[in-house]
Order: sequence, then structure tokens, then C-alpha cells
Amino acid sequence: MNSIINWTFFRVFLSFALYFFASACVEPFIPELTTTSERLTVEALISNDPGPYKVILSLSEPYSSPDNNLPIETAQVSVKDQNGALFSFKHDNRGVYYSDSTSFNAKTGHIYTLIIRWNGKEYQSSPELLKEAPGIDTAYTRYVEKTLLNGITRGEFEVYLSTKDPVGKGDFYKWDHAHINKTDFCAFTYDGESRVRYRFPCCSPCWNVVKKRGVIDISADTYFDGNTVNRVITSIPYDDDTPYFMVFDQYAISKNTYTFWKSVRTQVNNTGGIFDNPPATIPSNIYNTKDTSELVLGVFSAAGHKSRGFYLKRNTAPTNPYRSTPTEYKDERVCRPCEESFKMTAKKPLGWID
Repeated sequence: MNSIINWTFFRVFLSFALYFFASACVEPFIPELTTTSERLTVEALISNDPGPYKVILSLSEPYSSPDNNLPIETAQVSVKDQNGALFSFKHDNRGVYYSDSTSFNAKTGHIYTLIIRWNGKEYQSSPELLKEAPGIDTAYTRYVEKTLLNGITRGEFEVYLSTKDPVGKGDFYKWDHAHINKTDFCAFTYDGESRVRYRFPCCSPCWNVVKKRGVIDISADTYFDGNTVNRVITSIPYDDDTPYFMVFDQYAISKNTYTFWKSVRTQVNNTGGIFDNPPATIPSNIYNTKDTSELVLGVFSAAGHKSRGFYLKRNTAPTNPYRSTPTEYKDERVCRPCEESFKMTAKKPLGWID
């Protein structure tokens, strides 16, 4: 899968005014603005993965508006490298612009600048160096027990990711992850009158993708430069003792991108919720070339990317797993296609073993 996590999260944040990119920090929510002005909002990531790459443009709605951001469909979008070569993006639908994968595949060690021409104005990002991301060495689990609000003690597994940071301070990271499991059913319906739930089999192999929302997982190498990092990434349920398949994404991001996401996380934590109105706006690395005082929302990032899938062990606990009550369905015979979305994919995950 081309960056299975692919920053879908960023889209959620953009809906509320911005969006884009822990042992110490445990991203993407873009909080609302305190102003009522409409602003250009940008979601843009290129990496060393094969293209096409995607740029999403929208116009932020005022805080009082009940609508989501308005897509911008008439812009001219391109990315320029350090040699002046220009790579155009073509509008597809609802403010989403794609590059031509036959002519543009970003490379580590190259510098890229986003250029947007819209509404008689030109916007540019600061130049972004695409750094090489170190590989993910391994992932492992540790069993812990936690007491729930109702007083029940329930076991779960903390998930650790191990990676080796290169020598030399100034490296910045972002992590994403997803639980992936093969599914036999691709559509579900509910008949309210009969109160019967129906499920439809998949016409072809298909996988569910489950992502944990609301997490901004970033770090600088200030305290672990040149060392192996064993980082708590997430936790997984102990509802079974079978292996739990996950795909992890590790990004080598720039200082600008790191600062952006650090500001997002700080405001989310300070305001008490992702839907609260934060006390200030978050500076972007994108600006109006003729009027730098104009506020632009979002961030353009060129990031090195490494991805790896693991089957995580859940058979090391001293107790039996808890079992949830399964939902009852009536199975239909007509199959449904496996439709690509942030929740489902027909692409076999990296590391998956049939």
C-alpha cells in the first residue's frame, strides 16, 4: 500500500479550519481559527514513495459556519525542485490535485518547493529537504493491566517500535500506524423495521484498515541522537491470543513540519479538545509571495518514509483474553466490491502472510 497511513488524519483537522502532519509525545487535527476570515488551507505531502502525490486545497469556513471547508478547484499547482524543474499537478475532484507519476517521483536528498497560483495570487512554501528515513528495526509488545472507570481490570498490550537514529542532531520524526485484518464482508446494512443486520461478502480479497484518531506522534532526536529508540507507539486489545497485524509508518520530517505539528499538539492539549476554538492560529510554511502578512493554513512537507508490517504476539499474558459479544448478522449471497477508502483496501498490505 502506498503509505498505508497516508495522513488521512490530516483531513479531519482540515474540516475544522486547518489540517496536516512519542515516547514523549503521544496528529491530524487542525483547530479552528479565532478569526472569521476565510483562509487558503493546504494539505500537501511528497515522499520517496512512488507517486502520484496529492495536494488538497480548500477555503476555510468561518468558525460560525456549519459547513466544512470549501474545495478550491481552479488553482494551478506545481512542485519545483532545486534545479528549477517544475512538476505540475492536475485537478481531479473537490480540490484534490494529483501529480503525474510518469514524470515526477521525489528523491531523497532533493529540495522541493510547493507553488500555488489561485485567485490572482501566488503562494509558495519554504523549501523542503527530503531526508532519508531510517528503517524500522522491529516492533514488540508488553502486557499490562489497567483498571477501567467501572472498576474492571482489563489487560492490553503496549506496542513498542524500535529504530536506530543516525548520528548527528537535527533529525525529526513522525509516526503513524494502522491495524489491518482480512475481511470476508465488504458491505453492511441494517433494516430498522425488522431490526436485522445484513452483511455482503466481498467479490475479491479485501482488508479492513483501522486507524487510531487523535494522536500526534512526533519527536526530535535531541535526547537520543545516534542511539536506538524503543518507543511506545500505541496499545492493542487483549480480546484474543492470536497475532495482531499492524503496519507502521515512520517519516523523517523537516524542522518546519515538526514545529507545525508540535504547535498543533500543544493547542489541542491546551484547549481540552480537538473541536475547541484554540487561542491562536498555527503558523504555516506556505506564504503569499506578494503579501506575507496573509495567513495560510496547513503545511507542505517533503518527508522520507519507511513502512513495515508486523504480526504482534498476544499469547504472553498470564490470564485468558476477555471476549466481546459478537454482533449477529444475516449473510447475503450477492457480493460487493472492495472499495478503496481510508477504512478498506484491496491492496495486499506490506508484510501480510496469507
